[in-house]
Amino acid sequence: MTIVAFMPGGGPFGDLGLLLGIAGLFYGAVLILEIVRWFNLRDDPRYWNAYLRNQRRSQPPAAWSFRFGRAIRKTILKPLELPRDANRRRFLAGALSAPLALIAAVGRHSQAGAAQDSSKTAADKTAADKIVTANPADGNELQDVLNRNAKSGRTIRLGRAAVVKCGVREDMVGDEKSPHALLVPEGVRLDLNGATLLLDLRSNSYGIRLSTDSGISNGTIRVAHSEGKGSQACWHAGISVGAAYGDGGTPEKPGRFSKVARWSIENMTIDQQVAASAIQLMSEACHGSIRNVRILDSDKALLGIGLDWGSVGPITTADKEIPRMRRLWERGEIYSTHTHDIVIENIRVGKLTRNVDANDAGVRCSACHRITIRNVEVEAAATAIALFGGDLGYEFAPPEQRDLEHSGYVVENVRIAKALKFGLVFNGSADNVWRSRKSHGYDAVRDPVHPGLNKPVIRNVTLRGTGAAGSQGIYAVALAGAELENIDVSGFDIGVHVEDWVHGMRFRGSRIAGNKQDKRIEGATEPAVGVVFEPA
Repeated sequence: MTIVAFMPGGGPFGDLGLLLGIAGLFYGAVLILEIVRWFNLRDDPRYWNAYLRNQRRSQPPAAWSFRFGRAIRKTILKPLELPRDANRRRFLAGALSAPLALIAAVGRHSQAGAAQDSSKTAADKTAADKIVTANPADGNELQDVLNRNAKSGRTIRLGRAAVVKCGVREDMVGDEKSPHALLVPEGVRLDLNGATLLLDLRSNSYGIRLSTDSGISNGTIRVAHSEGKGSQACWHAGISVGAAYGDGGTPEKPGRFSKVARWSIENMTIDQQVAASAIQLMSEACHGSIRNVRILDSDKALLGIGLDWGSVGPITTADKEIPRMRRLWERGEIYSTHTHDIVIENIRVGKLTRNVDANDAGVRCSACHRITIRNVEVEAAATAIALFGGDLGYEFAPPEQRDLEHSGYVVENVRIAKALKFGLVFNGSADNVWRSRKSHGYDAVRDPVHPGLNKPVIRNVTLRGTGAAGSQGIYAVALAGAELENIDVSGFDIGVHVEDWVHGMRFRGSRIAGNKQDKRIEGATEPAVGVVFEPA
């Protein structure tokens, strides 16, 4: 009897039996598919989040019954009504196609879910493959691990927060020797995972040296011992990027570290107790970042973070030698390199009490462009931030960089609690070139003092001095188009001191008060012009 009821036109129930049979097949298929879907989604947190949201939006049973009945009539029974002039076989084929299509769709969904799960598993495995855990006994073992993973794109993560002692060693990078305590090779990131690298440096070398496409994070660098160090700030620096003067190679064969790009220093503490920089960038260190770094107190460190130009070929900066350098440059035997496109942010500098001159700074730049310095706090230093034009400026820079000289500086959210000599120093002159022109008749390629530092933007800066004789909150020479906003300067011998070759310096919303002399605008060689203090 049941079989007859489902036959078209047969059995005692006729069309009604046909429709009920179709509805039964449809709902049976839907029930099966829902069970399949539940098994597919039961481990998916998105399913349970949706379920909980529906529970929070639930209505009283009467409302749900009414909505359910209306939904059934509208979505199921109404479409299954057989029009008077319809062909029964054609209608049956169309009705059965709906559950079959649903079965096919759920099958595709299940396959897609399986493919997604497979893809996710593969992605997790790939991510896991990119992290290598190491527990080195010393710097040599760590260097071996780093070297084995060069250019792999992997992160080497130390397995515990140990102290790893690193002495000076020498590695071959291609056909070039690199003396260092540790080299992070190209294509590798070093995650210290809370560990400390203790640098015991008993000959001239770099400290921790970064390569192109490399990085270091999440630990401490402590320079504990220094012997035989050269005079440059990069030697025995905690971390260095780039090449020292004399290590840049030649124009025919530039050194491997004369340009180092796409690197990062993050979440680091630097304990520099020798006469070198905590972090030093040299030559064409570019497209890199220094973030979330703490530099501890030191009475010997030369700098917190230093950025300096570099050399390729036998460059010398002596005033009387600059005409000869011009001839070498014209023959393609030398050129200068310049640090650029760097972000320095979220830096905490302790008490750097070396107090010789303005170079003893929390952050110092020399002959750079497109540098952002943001969110820097200095407890004490001779200078908070110093921006210099460098010995040679961009006189012998590569053609593609020459028009970018000293441009693109942004300095914002800086505070120094105790500036021993200066708060901010802006000196955009290429001073050796200027003196060579004046004393040795040198015909300069570029004007060594104009524009100087070109259109720097300075915002939200608080400078506090000690009242020492000769101390200055802001000192400016060779500067053009500077915009300064929300600057607070007090406690200096001179609050704002502007001298030669300044063309445009506008202060907005600033407070220059509480200094022995708040403002001094002058210039013995070329008096400053366009220095404006808008009312706060």
